Amino acid sequence: MNLPVRVSIITIFIVSWTSPACSQLTSWEAENEAGHQAFSQGRYAEAQNYFLAAISGAKQGGEDDPQIVTPLNNLATLYMQQGRYSDAEKIYLQALSIRKNIFGTEDIGAVTTLSNLGALYSKEGKYSDAESLYKNALDLRAKLRAPEDAQEGPILANLGSLYFIEGKYSQAESFFERALSIQEKGLETDPVGLATSLNNLALNYREQAKFSEAETVFGRAITILEKSVDSQNPEMATLLSNMGSLYQSEGKYSKAKSLYERGLTIREKLLGPNHPDVAASLNYLAEVYLLQGKYSKVESLGQRALTIREQSLGRESVEVSDSLNNLASLYKQQHKQLKAELYYQRAAEILEKHFGSDNPNVARELHNLGSLYVDEGKLDQAEPLLKMALGAMQKSLGPEHPGVGHVYAALAVLYLKRSAYEEAESYCQHALDILAKSLTPDYPALIVAVDTYAALLSKTNRRAQAELFETRAMTYKAEFREMSGTR
Repeated sequence: MNLPVRVSIITIFIVSWTSPACSQLTSWEAENEAGHQAFSQGRYAEAQNYFLAAISGAKQGGEDDPQIVTPLNNLATLYMQQGRYSDAEKIYLQALSIRKNIFGTEDIGAVTTLSNLGALYSKEGKYSDAESLYKNALDLRAKLRAPEDAQEGPILANLGSLYFIEGKYSQAESFFERALSIQEKGLETDPVGLATSLNNLALNYREQAKFSEAETVFGRAITILEKSVDSQNPEMATLLSNMGSLYQSEGKYSKAKSLYERGLTIREKLLGPNHPDVAASLNYLAEVYLLQGKYSKVESLGQRALTIREQSLGRESVEVSDSLNNLASLYKQQHKQLKAELYYQRAAEILEKHFGSDNPNVARELHNLGSLYVDEGKLDQAEPLLKMALGAMQKSLGPEHPGVGHVYAALAVLYLKRSAYEEAESYCQHALDILAKSLTPDYPALIVAVDTYAALLSKTNRRAQAELFETRAMTYKAEFREMSGTR
């Protein structure tokens, strides 16, 4: 039984574009506006040329002319969208330096660039730096008494995304709802920004197993984008992929696969074959094929995603851990235990380095590694990992979360193998109590728990009860095959 590790939100940050009050644009302003239009339509090569031309035109007023900051910011945002993170960082820092030299530290115009640089650091996994920049941007707005407006919403949403990544779902939800409240009150609300906040709130619901709420909010976000922008854009790909992950969580693998494929097609067309977001789509597809038992397709997709992520984001990035986890799960199914163990261990080390031991994503990885050890009969190695996973999940997700039920089920298998029947039965009952409360049946976890309980009852001479649970397990397996398309 594998728990997919999914720890990143792709934050859609809205750039502040210059729109002069006068009807006659200067040369550099016209180039910048043309770049804006090309960027919004996914024509990135054209957008780059326009922004470079705008920078060149603005430089006629001098290297430190404040006019240059806008096209610099926009070029950096384009590079961030293309995965050119090092180039983007240099340009954002250059723009901030120019503003500071001209306007000092209390410059409301710096808020956009601070926020965008925070979004960049978030994509790179530099979460502490990102959090500091978002808070600096919000503090600057508060200090200068900026009114509640469309700029504040995306900053709050991005800060919420950091707390989501760290497994602090209550804090994340608060920021997402604040962002959404601001955006919904605006007379000229940016539809992409509104869809972003809805996306993030839906993801937060999904992680808390609030699947019905998540589906409603995802559907609203997709409708907003379909009505307001070309459907072939990176933001739509993100929403499709995230809604696919919801269906995957519910065991609706065919629906998930369809959405993942649509997202991948959009990303490869707009971003090229080696962009980190393309790797994310490849990883999603690999994951759903793994769950469907289509192992021949998993390794090529997973290895391609891993290579892209290692080359573009670095070997220690959070996204790399996601790819490692999926490949480890494949190798586990193929009984390549040593490779599976090495990949799970490396994934867990990366996540713990970023988040510490109490993060739910670290706990999921510990659960995966512990379950592998149980399968191998390494029970003494498995037990502390599973108990660490259990404690971390109970602390961060609450005692009734389905993830907690997954770990209880794994511990039940462990104690059954030790012939510690009393402990095994207790863990089975805990697992079944939690999993039975889910509105959508979590069939893989239920099957493990019910099969384990049937074996336990048989070994303890309760054959009649065992047969009831064996029948129940067969029913779950048939329902799961029908719903998910697994063989």
